Amino acid sequence: MKQLYISSDKKFLGVCGGLADYLNVDPTLIRIAVTCLAIYTAIIPALIVYVVLSFVFPQQPEGYTVVGSDKKLIKSQKNKKISGVCGGLAEYFGIDATIIRLIFALCVLFIGFGLAIYIVCLALMPSEPEQIITGNNNVN
Repeated sequence: MKQLYISSDKKFLGVCGGLADYLNVDPTLIRIAVTCLAIYTAIIPALIVYVVLSFVFPQQPEGYTVVGSDKKLIKSQKNKKISGVCGGLAEYFGIDATIIRLIFALCVLFIGFGLAIYIVCLALMPSEPEQIITGNNNVN
């Protein structure tokens, strides 16, 4: 049976990491959702809930291993128009990046918080690791 724990792989208190482990998703996705929720609720209510959850969730036992997906949410370098956020989300969810871009555009135009979500994603999503070129590059 799955257990919900405070994650040992934590950025702040381990709540987002624990939820990500339980839901089998990348912790960055949960961190983005929690940050957007905090912005939407004027930070204090979401922060209170977050801190309360850090006391409610039990600590992860020693030797506990999480069996999860190797899929990581990262900004795309090959499918980007501005910064790779939409391309990275599209690659993570396995859909066309145009759909993600359209969703962001509609959120900006009609709902009003699409730009804030994009900025949160830009700040929290790690970049794709640089490709390391190996081998002998000397030309004789």
